[in-house]
Amino acid sequence: MIAANGLRWILTLLFCVLAVYGVWRAFAARSHSWAARLAHGLHAVMALAMFAMAWSWGMDLPASPQVIFFSAAAVWFVVAALALPTGPEPRGRALAGALPHALMTGAMAWMAAAMSSGMSMGAAGGGRAHDMPGMDMSAPGALATMTLSGTGDRWSAGLLALLLLALALGWLAKGFDTGRAAPRAAPRVTGDVSSGGAAHAAWDLGCHGLMALGMAVMFAVMV
Repeated sequence: MIAANGLRWILTLLFCVLAVYGVWRAFAARSHSWAARLAHGLHAVMALAMFAMAWSWGMDLPASPQVIFFSAAAVWFVVAALALPTGPEPRGRALAGALPHALMTGAMAWMAAAMSSGMSMGAAGGGRAHDMPGMDMSAPGALATMTLSGTGDRWSAGLLALLLLALALGWLAKGFDTGRAAPRAAPRVTGDVSSGGAAHAAWDLGCHGLMALGMAVMFAVMV
C-alpha cells in the first residue's frame, strides 16, 4: 500500500520488531495471566498484519478473516476489562485502559474492510486492483500506491489517524515517565496487569505508542 520505499522499510522494521516483542512478552514471562499473554499475542498479530499491509502483496491476503479476527479482538479487550478479575485496579480504570486497544484492533478491522470493499468493487467491474472504484492510484512518487476515493472513507481514515496519533503521544509520554521512574519504583507496578515491573511497563507503553504511531502513518497515507 505504501509506494515510498524508505517509509515502507521503516514501517516494516518497526512492525517486525513490535511483533517479536509481542511474542516474547506472550511466552517469556511465566507469571503472566492467560489474559495478559493473549493481549500480547494479539498485539503481535496486529503488528504482522500492519507489516503485510505496507506491501502490495498484502492486498492479496483474504480480508474477511482479518475483519472477523480484529473485530472479535476489539470486543475481547472490552469484555475482558469488564468480566475478568482486575486485582486492586478499579473496574472503570481497567475499562479505560482497554478502550485504546479496542480502538486499535477495531481500526485494523476497518482498514481491512475498506481495502476489501475496494477490491471487490474493482473485481465486479472487471478492473485490476489499481483501477478499483473505491481506491485511487497515487501519482508517481506519492507516499501511497492507493488512497481512498470516497469522502466518508477519507474522513474516517483521517479521524482514525488523528486518534491513533493522540494515543501514540500519550503512550510514549507515559512510557518515558515510567522508564525514568523505574529505578525508584517497587519491583511490581500496582494495577498494571500487562507487565511484571516498572521497566516492563515502560517498554510495553513504548511499544503500544510505536504501534499506534505506525498505524497512524498507515491511515494518513490512505487519505
